[in-house]
Amino acid sequence: MAIKMERRHSVLGKALPFIDSRQKVTGKAEYLADLSFPGMLEGKILRSPHPHARIKSINVDKAVKLPGVWAVITARDVPANKFGLSVPDVNILAIDKVRYVGDEVAAVAADTAAIAQEAIGLIEVEYEELPGVFDTTQAMEPGAPLVHEDKKGNIATTYHIKRGNVDEDFASCDFIFEDEFETSLVQPAYMEPMGCVAKYESNGRLTIWTSIQSAFQARSELAKALGIKASDITVNVPYVGGGFGGKIWIRNLHPICAALAGKTGRPVRIVLTREEEFLTMRPRVAAKIKLKTGVMKDGTLVAKEARIIAMNGAYSWAAPKIMLNMAMRTDCLYRYKSTQTFAALVYTNTVPTSGFRGYGNAQMHFAVESQMDMIARRIGVDPVVMRLKNAVRQGDKTLHGWNVRSCGLSKCIETVAAEIKKGHDKNYDPSGRFRRGIGIACMNHVSGNRSGDNFDGSSATVKFQEDGKVLVFTGESDMGQGAKTVMAQIAAETLGVPLKDVIVSPFINTDVAPFCLGTYSSRVTTVGGNAVLRASQQVKAQLLILAAKVLDTEPNNLVIRDGVVSLIDNPEKKLTVAEVCRIGIRTRESAGLASTVSYDPPTEGTDADYYGDYSSAYTYGAHGVEVEVDTLTGTVKLLRVSAAHDVGYAVNPLGVTGQIEGGISQGAGWALYENLVLKDGFIQNTSLKNYVIMTIKDMPEITCHIIETNDPIGPYGAKGIGEPTLIPTPPAIANAVEDAIGVRITSLPITPEKVYRAFNNSIKEEG
Repeated sequence: MAIKMERRHSVLGKALPFIDSRQKVTGKAEYLADLSFPGMLEGKILRSPHPHARIKSINVDKAVKLPGVWAVITARDVPANKFGLSVPDVNILAIDKVRYVGDEVAAVAADTAAIAQEAIGLIEVEYEELPGVFDTTQAMEPGAPLVHEDKKGNIATTYHIKRGNVDEDFASCDFIFEDEFETSLVQPAYMEPMGCVAKYESNGRLTIWTSIQSAFQARSELAKALGIKASDITVNVPYVGGGFGGKIWIRNLHPICAALAGKTGRPVRIVLTREEEFLTMRPRVAAKIKLKTGVMKDGTLVAKEARIIAMNGAYSWAAPKIMLNMAMRTDCLYRYKSTQTFAALVYTNTVPTSGFRGYGNAQMHFAVESQMDMIARRIGVDPVVMRLKNAVRQGDKTLHGWNVRSCGLSKCIETVAAEIKKGHDKNYDPSGRFRRGIGIACMNHVSGNRSGDNFDGSSATVKFQEDGKVLVFTGESDMGQGAKTVMAQIAAETLGVPLKDVIVSPFINTDVAPFCLGTYSSRVTTVGGNAVLRASQQVKAQLLILAAKVLDTEPNNLVIRDGVVSLIDNPEKKLTVAEVCRIGIRTRESAGLASTVSYDPPTEGTDADYYGDYSSAYTYGAHGVEVEVDTLTGTVKLLRVSAAHDVGYAVNPLGVTGQIEGGISQGAGWALYENLVLKDGFIQNTSLKNYVIMTIKDMPEITCHIIETNDPIGPYGAKGIGEPTLIPTPPAIANAVEDAIGVRITSLPITPEKVYRAFNNSIKEEG
């Protein structure tokens, strides 16, 4: 079932297969591991076996002498430039000490991966083990070992954000509730492991091939790490086998690979093993959240206070930005009168954390949407009614300065609530072993993210070829979400040509592609799509000027439909687009028929206190779920999901439903199964054999509802949908579990052990 506005376009709004799907299913698409270059060597990395230790000495003599080895490097062989995002705190290779199990110590380039791995085993490192800190509570204790000596109290960064008079508003409330929640470390677990090929060209420039979500960001960070100019680096992005936020930023392997290529004078490839991915993958930031919420007896929300302690791991990467999102975004889901958040990001001797679908928003939604149901139950208000009473609506300006130009949140809530209640099976014994419950949860997110006065735009090049085909160049990565197809549909619709006549560059090359920030913050359709739209409009104008000259008329008298240019009032007087292109490119008319546009959305950015309208559009949605709980074992089975998302306008409904189904799969996996188990800094489950994810047999029945609100800024009214589809699933499941058996699980994942113990404790308390 889908709720849509009237279809008004010829190419947009069609449920079309992705334009590169044939290459992928036939195995013709080339991913990083498929690439090969003459003389290419294979690289391997020596990693720390200790969570915290001082490096006393490294001896590489045996490794260097192994036949087939071309280079062995340590920190002495690479620049000592610290790099990273907002907090540059990492070196290419460990210099004085290692800070987590998996930290990079040395690297080898050899004829084969097997030889390189053997050489890694020959490197002798003498360590002095140091006491470590493995959870945020321990790390913040007075006298705790420091992960970085210059970071007092192991604090990476803190935020204190306040809106309104919180104390006064709490004093006016009928009820105040305080609850604690905890989220876990989870992996993006994408299909294609991270990898890199590095090669120095004859002119001295460095060329990198890597599966990355942000090619230009990668180029910038590589330049910082290597101490060279960004213009001396070319980043190529082939097909990307999934990312989910885990491939936004570079990792140490990228400058390591470049250093090996520089030392050997040959191309070098490093592809991580699945075990290395688990050790170094940058999992979702885990957080401990305390929520204090003030509410009136009719369910009106008044004030909210949050205290967040988040796990940074050994190095910062994107975690500071992610914690900022945790601290703010859910404040714009409901009409609170005032809010206040204290947040601290804490270093630990564990794997560094970073971005994963939802980018901090998912963690806080688990807490807020869980507590929403808890409050509703305590004060005797229907959770659906309470959400509708407080939901943000179109035209609102939120506490943090967001201008809500389009919003279908209330429609999403009403849609899923009606459907999940209607299908709820009451034909079972509510006191029996298997008990069923339903729950809903809401979400909000962004479609782009302007920080301060920084550029939050995108660029695109659109050009006609002499046979009438259209080339689209963009620097926004397609990691499987269908970005190329969306860009092609926007170009085809705007130009009036068939979709088959639009070619989107199959790879990204930073020397050729126009500048783009990359695939994150659900920004590609809205921001990247707007760049393609405007470039297409300019090229269309060029084509019409030329066609008008040939047809002896004015451009505004012409229309382009299905690749044919004709007079509006005399359709028989016409030229094909191909004929016009040949005239423009192959004759003295010499029309450009090409345009590059840089688009920056009309957003303000935020001030020093993080107040401001920093996204071009805001997305909303709601999920309703039904679960079955086995009270004997504590096992939770997800039976049904009704998902409604405000997408502004569905450029490709097939792609939208695919995003919804995929997000539900990841959200349910996080809610019920996924968890990196840490013991004294060591990850206990470093393979897909013991890190449990959703499989096809675990998938519930899913109904997708596409709510369209026609956003005034998004291209053709579209908004982002990539990240939002995961966010509401975990709290909806937690709410349904309580509905089924009367116990509340406040930490993720919701394991059978937790459910069993909570249920049996509740029986004992009742008895």
